[in-house]
Parts: sequence; C-alpha cells; structure tokens
Amino acid sequence: MKYILMIASALFLLVGCSDQEDVAQEKKKESRTEAGTSVSTEVSPVSMNKEPAQTTDHLLSISKDSIDHLSPSSYELTHSSCPKGMVSPSYITDQSIIYVYDPISEQENDQIIRFSRSSETCEVLYEATEGIHSFAGIDQTLYWTEYDTRRTSDVTWSILELNVETGNVQTIHKGESTDENLPPMLTTYTQSLNWIEYEEGGDGVTSKLISYDTESQDFRTLLTAELNENELPNGEYILEQQMTGNGLLLHKAVSKDGERKLTLERVADSEKQTLLTDEGILDFDGMEDRFAYTSDEGLTIVNSEKGETYRYKATARTPVDAATFVNPHTVAFRDRAENVYLADMDTKTALSLRQDGFGHTASKPIYFNDTLCFAVTKGESPDESVTFYTYKMK
Repeated sequence: MKYILMIASALFLLVGCSDQEDVAQEKKKESRTEAGTSVSTEVSPVSMNKEPAQTTDHLLSISKDSIDHLSPSSYELTHSSCPKGMVSPSYITDQSIIYVYDPISEQENDQIIRFSRSSETCEVLYEATEGIHSFAGIDQTLYWTEYDTRRTSDVTWSILELNVETGNVQTIHKGESTDENLPPMLTTYTQSLNWIEYEEGGDGVTSKLISYDTESQDFRTLLTAELNENELPNGEYILEQQMTGNGLLLHKAVSKDGERKLTLERVADSEKQTLLTDEGILDFDGMEDRFAYTSDEGLTIVNSEKGETYRYKATARTPVDAATFVNPHTVAFRDRAENVYLADMDTKTALSLRQDGFGHTASKPIYFNDTLCFAVTKGESPDESVTFYTYKMK
C-alpha cells in the first residue's frame, strides 16, 4: 500500500532534520496517511455523499472441489533463457506472459521479459536504465513507471510504453515526485491508462487523477483533491484509484481540523458515495454495483444492488491481499502468500486453486484478457524453479 510506503519513507528522510522540520514533516505525513474521526470536506467536482445501505452478511466457506471448466494450464520457467528466482506475472496475452525481472545484483538492470506460452522460452523485451515499477498492459502495448526505485519518493520519473509487436519504446509522460509524494501507480480500464500525480504549492498539495487515452493519446484530468497542510490539515489526499464499470473507486486520506480518516469512495455521475471509513484497506477492486477489498481481517465483497456482504476470514496474521474481480460474481484473491482462491458469491464458497505439488509461495494473481495468472515457487531458495498457472475464465 502506498500510504504504508509513505510512512516508511518519511521516517527515513526525517533523520538529521531539525526539531522544527521534524514537527512539520510529521504533521504532513499524518495528514496524508493516518486515520482519524473527521467528516469529509467537499473538494472534488461531485455533489453528493451518500452512505451505503446496511447489508446482510454471508461467511464464505472453503471448498476444495474442482470446477470442471477451470482446468489450469501450467508453465515451468526451466529453460536456460529464463532468469532464475521468484518472479510475478505482470501482464498476460493468449501468446505470452510478461514479467519484470529484478536482478539481485546491483550491477544489473531491471528487465521486461516475455515468456512464450508455446515454446516456454524467455525473451528480454527491454532493459531499463533505472528501476521498473507499476506495470500494466493494454492489448499488445505495455506501460510502466521508471525511476530510481531504491527511493520511495523525491524522484524524477517517466511513464514509458512498449509496443510488443514492433519493439518500439517511447516515453509518454515525465514528472517529479517531491516532499514525500510517491511516483505514479498505473491502472488500466478499457483503452485508458490512469494514475495520480501530486502537485505541491503554497501550504498544501493537490492530488490529480490523470487519464491517458491510448488511442487518441490525449491526457485528461478527471478530478482533483486539495489538502491544506498549514497549521491543522484540512482537505483530501488521494492515495489510490481504480476505474470500474460505473465510475471511480478512490482510496483517500480525509482531514478536518487536524483529524484524519481513511475512506474508500465511489465517484460516478457527478455524485460521490462513501463506501468505507477507517478500514485498514490493503487493496480493492470493483465491478458494476459491487466492490471488494482486503484487509488484515480477510476479504470482503459488497453487492450494493442486493444489499449483501460476503466475507472470507483471515486464518493468520499474514494478510489476505490482491482482490481482483474476474466476473460480476467471482473475486480472485491470495491468502498468506500460500494459496490463491476464487470467492464465488453465488455458491458462497472460496474455491482453493492449490494443486498437488503446488509449491511453497504463490505470487499475487493478475487478471487480463479473460485469463487469471499467478506464479508459484516450490521452495524458498532464489534458484528454485517457478511455475506459472493460468485459468481461462470465459
């Protein structure tokens, strides 16, 4: 989560500051990231703030039964062309699984690698001059942020795109992240690439949600939020965003008179609706009139149309994460980095995708082009072989 990284970064960069600088930086960090008890201030161009209706709770039971139409394909990264070590898939097409390889050696550069699903060989598509972060794809085009990833803020960053068919790489946008604000985290929806930029000015910071139309190559600012950090912080700071079929989901830090809270909001048709308040959200996703989020408590799915909530309780302190809708009634997620599940609202079950000989650790699942994909390693050694599992969901 970005706000956790902000706290870590702030603590690191505060070392050596004067007492007055410590106090100022601490106030700023708190106003952007910590939870409180205040009500939201209206700073974005929306007119309403509705609280969600009460819902009926359902506890998801774990099922180990197989589903006939969900037989996985598996691919082992054993060919000499594939780098060794645990990797996570970043994007998937019918022909390829794309991932970012981050070498252990500081002398080597991050690489974007294409794994062929037919030949099970690897090809380096791009080698970065700095670190690669926040990867996404649309059709046959890949997007990522590139900057000095040894730092969590105060960096110059670039957003790049790579056409897989032609091999052409170009920079589509550049910027700077200063004063504890993080570089862009990319998300996609249909043909748009979206991210948040932060602009410092005067006594506060402006969060801007930027959308890039990959077909027209036009940039748009979808909405802004203002946080005044002079004296007692007031306003809103957007932490994360995700576009869905019926609007935007925004994870915010909201401050009023120095008190803060974290919220998850839906913005659609010039209206905003507060979905959650003061929740320890790890990640979230949405589809139509429903949304899902993970926290230390587990997975929660809310169907607003039916007024029903579905919960998967975490069984250990290691969190449940990576909530991803694969269709309107099914959410993929990971539990304790050991297993990937499909939460089915129709059957009220969480289907385990763990196979015989599954291995030791599972990566977060991704979902692109109707395919769910994750990686598994069979041991803790960095030289252990990695297996990709894919599930065609439609």
